[in-house]
Amino acid sequence: MTFFIGQVLPYVAVVIFTLGILYRLWRWAAARIIHNVTLSPFPQSNAQVAGIYAGEIVLFRNVFLFDKGLWIGAWPMHVALGSVIGGHVVGIYFLGKQFTYIGLSEHLSEQMSALLGTVFGLIMLAGLLVLLYRRLAIDSVRKISVPGDYLHLLLLLGIVSVGNFMRLFPAYGLEYEPAREYITGLVYLNPIPIPDNPLFIIHFLLVQVLLIVFPFSKLMHLFGMFANRWIMNRVYHDPAPGLPGVDLSKGVPVVNAVSEGGVTSAGV
Repeated sequence: MTFFIGQVLPYVAVVIFTLGILYRLWRWAAARIIHNVTLSPFPQSNAQVAGIYAGEIVLFRNVFLFDKGLWIGAWPMHVALGSVIGGHVVGIYFLGKQFTYIGLSEHLSEQMSALLGTVFGLIMLAGLLVLLYRRLAIDSVRKISVPGDYLHLLLLLGIVSVGNFMRLFPAYGLEYEPAREYITGLVYLNPIPIPDNPLFIIHFLLVQVLLIVFPFSKLMHLFGMFANRWIMNRVYHDPAPGLPGVDLSKGVPVVNAVSEGGVTSAGV
């Protein structure tokens, strides 16, 4: 079983993850946008579009404006998630010594790496628990929740909980060296047996399951957000098909109104 989990399933998961995402992106790109649905006020330049993107990606601006309760759970969780993923890549590659490049000793660098990993792991756990609580306790959220929503949260909670346990109790964790040796073997298509650590095996297995279900789930909002923002916030100078007389500079349609003196134009 460990042979399959450690030396076969990783490649299956990556192939499904990659092809699944490419398929979903192709479906989105191939879909026709029949009408202009760019939201007013319309961006007048690509710089303004970039500003809108930045506000949504970095701060979750719309979520904050319309649902602060959701923002309290979602924004810290996503920040922590990005930090944890980046920390895994950098920490394993540099064996926890990445902070020596800013003047810290190797010992302090390893301690800093462990501290940041623990802090962001706990923040992510707290954010996920907030999101799970909302789905269970808030009636309006519970009504639109489907089993897949709970599956994704439970998978993430399982991954984060096991990872935090290994951080908080180093005796049950895995050192950087065997982790890097194992991951390097996978990357170079020369897989070696997965480290004999039950918690690491569980942690790694749950990550692979998450990768497999990712392209077919709401987790695709990671990519869908960009497509959605492009449709709604792009620079658009031409009137939408079927909507003649649209004044895009004002963001309102112009229609003809008949008066006693003749035909005049009026903004509606």
